[in-house]
Amino acid sequence: MRQHVNREHLQRVTSLKTIECHTELPSTMDRARALATDSSTQLPALVLASHQRNGRGRRGAGWWQPSGSLAMTFIAKLPTAGNVTGGILPLWSLACGLAVAESLQQLHPALKPLVRWPNDIEIKGRKVAGLLVEATTTQKLLIGIGINTSGSKDDAPLALRDRLITIPDVLGASISHNDLLEILVSHIEKNISDAMSPSKRQSFLDRYRAYCSLTDTFIKLFDVVCRGTNKKVEGQIARQETTLMGFCKGIDEAGYLLIETPHETLAVFAGSLTDPSSIWKSDVSTMS
Repeated sequence: MRQHVNREHLQRVTSLKTIECHTELPSTMDRARALATDSSTQLPALVLASHQRNGRGRRGAGWWQPSGSLAMTFIAKLPTAGNVTGGILPLWSLACGLAVAESLQQLHPALKPLVRWPNDIEIKGRKVAGLLVEATTTQKLLIGIGINTSGSKDDAPLALRDRLITIPDVLGASISHNDLLEILVSHIEKNISDAMSPSKRQSFLDRYRAYCSLTDTFIKLFDVVCRGTNKKVEGQIARQETTLMGFCKGIDEAGYLLIETPHETLAVFAGSLTDPSSIWKSDVSTMS
């Protein structure tokens, strides 16, 4: 069931300058990209859709989402080049994932969400939300978020039913999009600001670590880009690995995932927990 979003209220209680609400879109990310190229668009901006026909996740994956769930893309200005360092860039995605988890927890503590690096939110070990963070050539940051706020995992395609969960599966009912958006926009902006701030970054990283579902678990990663962490070895060069297995030791100060293998500890700054052969794709999906 489609939820009505009170744009006037959201603009009063958040920093949002532009809000678009659509019954249906091909993709909120695509619409947001078009808005980002329009110099007349007042930022920050938000694009919402009750249904998406051609949404997508990372690496071209499809994303099934019950119709009426929260599908959105948040648009903000990128920090100026002088304020951005190479180590900051991975933190943006972590900041947004943490914002979703913190918002769900604040809205309903019984949900107990966790963040699954790099871009998923889980409840009871199943995916309830996904993120896609991209930068544009016009110096805008696009944050696509899809949260399963309606329906049931039993409605999902058979191949996905053991991977997903919805809010009603946990609570027996949906949650208010108005209430969630009011909290979520605030958390996104705060977390990005904290991640960018040398004085607040450590506190942000500690909060993320408290929500990280992978810490102290044995994992297998695919299509990995990583480097060693031995400080005695100067100028370690990034390398690529088709697969990487080891124990996750959380994240480092740059937001890279730390993987302990029998021979060394590696800092992973790109990779996937999903085997490329099992990535789900569909001509009809509803991801942000």
